[in-house]
Amino acid sequence: MTQPQGDADHRTDPPPADLEECVAGLVNAVDKGMASEVAPYGLTPLEFSLLRHCLEEECTATHLARVLPVDGSRVSRLVTGLVDKGLVRRRRLRRDRRIVMLRLSEEGRELTTDIVEKMKIYDAILTEGIDEEEMRVFMSVSSRIIANHAALQGPG
Repeated sequence: MTQPQGDADHRTDPPPADLEECVAGLVNAVDKGMASEVAPYGLTPLEFSLLRHCLEEECTATHLARVLPVDGSRVSRLVTGLVDKGLVRRRRLRRDRRIVMLRLSEEGRELTTDIVEKMKIYDAILTEGIDEEEMRVFMSVSSRIIANHAALQGPG
């Protein structure tokens, strides 16, 4: 993993002008780090995000379309690619054959767990110099913004 440059110029840039600029900068920083971690495994950041959402429990493509920044047809293509790579398995529910549950294969679970650990190291580099209270406030504010967005989307 590439270490972020300790260039003082980056730390003295003016703060973002608005929420969109702030989020874009943050997403760029996280996404580039994630891309460098997942590329050696032949994955994209979006594929890794899908794997990470399925790490703890089975989920549906509908759920993934709600939590990932893509529509249902893109989720379906991502899932097919990950099934072809042997990282995800599909299972239809007996009570409703229309519902397809997705879970990680053993290989998918091991790979995702490994990348999650590497991302924790990258996250620690990104949050260097930020204390626990600042992180708690950041997470709290972020959670409220996400909840406000979810409320705008309505039920589903």
